[in-house]
Amino acid sequence: MREFHTVIEEFLKEIVKDDAIKVYRGLLNKKNVSEFDLAEELKLNINAVRNILYSLHEHNLVSSIRKKDKEKGWYIYYWTFSTKYAKEVLLKRKKENLDRLNSQLSEDKTSYKCPDNHVTLSLEEAMEHGFKCIDCEKVLVEQKKVPVSDIKKGIDKINEDIKIIEEHKIEETEEDLLEDNKVKRKPRKKAVVKKTKKKTKKKKEKPVKKKVKKPKKKGIKKKLRKNTISEKEESPKKKGLIGKIRKKVRRLGF
Repeated sequence: MREFHTVIEEFLKEIVKDDAIKVYRGLLNKKNVSEFDLAEELKLNINAVRNILYSLHEHNLVSSIRKKDKEKGWYIYYWTFSTKYAKEVLLKRKKENLDRLNSQLSEDKTSYKCPDNHVTLSLEEAMEHGFKCIDCEKVLVEQKKVPVSDIKKGIDKINEDIKIIEEHKIEETEEDLLEDNKVKRKPRKKAVVKKTKKKTKKKKEKPVKKKVKKPKKKGIKKKLRKNTISEKEESPKKKGLIGKIRKKVRRLGF
């Protein structure tokens, strides 16, 4: 019977390339491995190692942390292979392939296969993806009526791999369990402290002095002078008439 790590290595070879198996073995059962130490151990170029790690990261198979080198001043990435997520990704991919083979077996139609054996698609699926591989985007090759015996062998192999993956137990370290608990725990709601109003001493109200309204001084009304015309102020014309009348009276002897 095949082993779990053999199934993973076959999967890594399909989605990345042969050197991905070396990187996987270099990270296996280790945590936070420096990319420089990994390149030195595997005797590979640092850029080649980084490219493989980035490809694995795209499939959620590795995680990384970044630390600053105190002496050199630049940042170094430390990588960890996540067997837990690898198990989930593998199961999903195997079940997808199993569904395709079962549909291919029942329909017995022309299929299209990736030249690097990444995927095998039906005509409808190939049309949806523009006749290109989902993983590497290479042009799919037409496979005319795959023999039923070959399809059944493929189904048996996938079922065996699914069983191996599901039965594999992941040994979690204390640190992993603590991290999982941190994620699972819901943040506690902060107790709302009711603000109590401080009792304020009432200030003694000072008696308000009533303002005494000062009596308003009565305004002295100015008497209007009557425009009476006194005798003195009479016009000279009237004076002349009166004088003439008096003279006549005198002459008449009154």
